[in-house]
Amino acid sequence: MGNIGKRNKDSKIKEVLLTYIKNNIREIAIITIIFFIGLVFGIIFVNNSGQEQANEISSYINGFVNSLKNNMQIDKSELLKDALISNFLLAITLWFVGSTVIGIPIVYGMIAYKGFSLGYTLSSSMATLGMRKRNTIYYNIFINSKHYIYSMYICFGGKWNEVI
Repeated sequence: MGNIGKRNKDSKIKEVLLTYIKNNIREIAIITIIFFIGLVFGIIFVNNSGQEQANEISSYINGFVNSLKNNMQIDKSELLKDALISNFLLAITLWFVGSTVIGIPIVYGMIAYKGFSLGYTLSSSMATLGMRKRNTIYYNIFINSKHYIYSMYICFGGKWNEVI
C-alpha cells in the first residue's frame, strides 16, 4: 500500500522535470554552452600562465595539501559560514539581476565566471598534483560544484510556476 503513494509521487516529479526541460531546452542549451566556454577558458588560462604564476599556484596547492596531511585544524564552522554567506550573496545577486531584462547578460557573465573558476581549479590541481590524483581531484571538485550547476539550471529557467 505504501509503495503506491511513492510511485505516484515519483512519476509526478519525473513529469514535472521532463516538462520543465521540454519548455526550457533553449535556455538550458545556452547556459550549458556558456558554462563550458568558461570552463575551457579557465583551463586555457592555467595552461598558458607563466612560470612564476605556475610556481605560485603549485606552492599554494602543495601548502594546502601539506597542511591537511599534518592534521592542521580547519575551522569548519567558519568555513561553512563563509561559504553560506558568499553563496547567499551570489544567489541574491543572480535573482535580482536576472529578474530584469537588462541583467540577463550579467547572469550569463556570472555563469561563465563560475565555469572559468571550475576550469581554473581543475586545471591547476591537475598541473600541481599530477595524473596520479586525477580521480580524487575530479571527485572533489565536481561533487562540490554539482549543486551550483543544478541550481544554475533551475534558477535561470525560473519557470517552475508554469510547470507545477
